[in-house]
Amino acid sequence: MRTALAGAALSLAVATGGVALTSPPAQAARIVETSQSGVVVIELSHADTVAAAHLGAGRVINALLGNDYWGVILETDSRYRARAYYRPDKAASWNDVTGHQVISEAAAHPGGRVVIAVYVDRTKSLNGHPLWIQQVW
Repeated sequence: MRTALAGAALSLAVATGGVALTSPPAQAARIVETSQSGVVVIELSHADTVAAAHLGAGRVINALLGNDYWGVILETDSRYRARAYYRPDKAASWNDVTGHQVISEAAAHPGGRVVIAVYVDRTKSLNGHPLWIQQVW
């Protein structure tokens, strides 16, 4: 349920962004088909990512999922990569970057965007996270 809410909230925030802002209108986010059932991948354009950053859509992620129930793949030159640390309780590398920081940093790069993976079936997700956000620039 929280997965569906997170995906719907982020999609709604991005969709409204083109109307609410004076920046270039947001385009329709691209849904990417995957070979795995129960996984939805959404690619935002640069304009979508900028709109999402302006709306604070990343804050919705943290409000719904906190910091323990979603994952992030940061670009190699992201300023937040240095904040990664090992969490024995999760047996994984961790980063306390917020959804807003991830999206805003991508939006600030020329052509920067985010790719969102929503795992309806959490057993197919790395670490069981229902949501992953990847920066691309």
